[in-house]
Amino acid sequence: MALPVAEWQGRTARLWAALEPALRERLAAASLQDAVRLGCDVLRSKEEEEAALEQLCHRAPTGKKPEAASWYREQGNREFKRGRYQAALRLYSRAASHELPGSPEVSVCFANRSAALLHLGHFEVCLEDIARAESHGYPDRLLPKVLLRKAECLLCLGRLQDAQDVLRVLESKISLDGAMTTHLTRLKKLSQLKVKLGPGDGAVVDKKPVRLATAFFPVLSLLNHSCCPNTSVSFSRTSVTVRAAQPISSGQEVLHCYGPHWCRMRVAERQQLLRQYFFECRCPACLQELQSGVKSVVSIRNSFCCPKCRAQMQGEEDTLCCSIEACATSASRDHLSGRLQDLQQEIKKALELLGVGKADQAIKKLLKCQMDAETFLSPEHLLMGEMEDHLAQVYATVGKWQEAARHLRKSIEIVEMYHGPSSVETGHELFKLAQILFNGFAVSEALSTIQRAEGILSVHFGPQSAQMQELQEMKACLSELPRDILQRT
Repeated sequence: MALPVAEWQGRTARLWAALEPALRERLAAASLQDAVRLGCDVLRSKEEEEAALEQLCHRAPTGKKPEAASWYREQGNREFKRGRYQAALRLYSRAASHELPGSPEVSVCFANRSAALLHLGHFEVCLEDIARAESHGYPDRLLPKVLLRKAECLLCLGRLQDAQDVLRVLESKISLDGAMTTHLTRLKKLSQLKVKLGPGDGAVVDKKPVRLATAFFPVLSLLNHSCCPNTSVSFSRTSVTVRAAQPISSGQEVLHCYGPHWCRMRVAERQQLLRQYFFECRCPACLQELQSGVKSVVSIRNSFCCPKCRAQMQGEEDTLCCSIEACATSASRDHLSGRLQDLQQEIKKALELLGVGKADQAIKKLLKCQMDAETFLSPEHLLMGEMEDHLAQVYATVGKWQEAARHLRKSIEIVEMYHGPSSVETGHELFKLAQILFNGFAVSEALSTIQRAEGILSVHFGPQSAQMQELQEMKACLSELPRDILQRT
């Protein structure tokens, strides 16, 4: 069905040039609907144009060929079974072009094409083809399979209520075979869990550890202090559990952190706080930082950067200088600190916008804050990670799971640099990422993230904690999904 494209384009150009300037101006400024109406009026006023168009059409016959449709559909099925979904998509489209509009055959072509689109991850377009199949009289006996596909698409897009509506319709169908019934049950369970974790109920919870001194534990108090401990302590009502945070060999001292961890505070500040216990810490982390020339990782990562070359600014006085001598850029410490405070206030305003349901405005303000921060803060600055975390929270609120996951991954990178890959902070961030990936139907990555989060949080809080229970519930739900869904996502 090759069309005379060059001839059509040439004739259109000649017609356009022959129009009066005023009419050309009206057509150029018109909407698509008005332009079509004006164009049809022009054609209807000239019989010779209609004859010319008929002649062009006769030279390129576009008759429907049912035998061709059948062949293209069979070839599409063959490519689909091989997992070559893009090729199947093209073949199903050709098959549809040879079927009569409104016929059951063309509805089958649209349904087949929707299956290929689902495997390619084009969920919106898949829903459009499903709608076409339904409107062209798709056979009732095959409808449950298409409705399952529709529910799956809606879940992938985060449209939970619509998905549940489709699943309720499916439950009323009596023509489901065993495999489809199992698939329906799993999708229904998945939708229920996704609603439980949905943005309205705080899908991405901002959990941060809070240290409260509320009890005395005589046995625990026998442990010596270290700013880089080898244990993790969790409390549950009147009980305390001490777990090894890293391998502890026989005879090695078991150490607990009674104050700020070495990666959260500079050594001078840690020492000042610990003096209330009437001792000076001599743990390896403190000794290393107290040595001349060794700078705290907190100082390095929470530093300002040069506005010109992005290198670290350094100096102990009121004026900071670029660490690259050739750059020679300097700036007032007070000026940069003032910019940092202003930035923190703008971030606070963005979160207030989110709190009153103005997510779009919150996103714009946070992105603007990011651009401003990049001009004077180091890429590893803790505030850069916090902004990524806030953006993830806002995008999750509006159901944009891929964007949310992208920002949260960046936040995790900075959290890991500060606190370590097995820290409780990293565990909390991975827990949030698991929720986002689960809601976004990124099954494979969600399962791997859940496994990593479990490995960290089980050490810090134990297997019976609320977060661990939620992770296990998500994992069980995802693991029960059919193999083809797991492979697709």
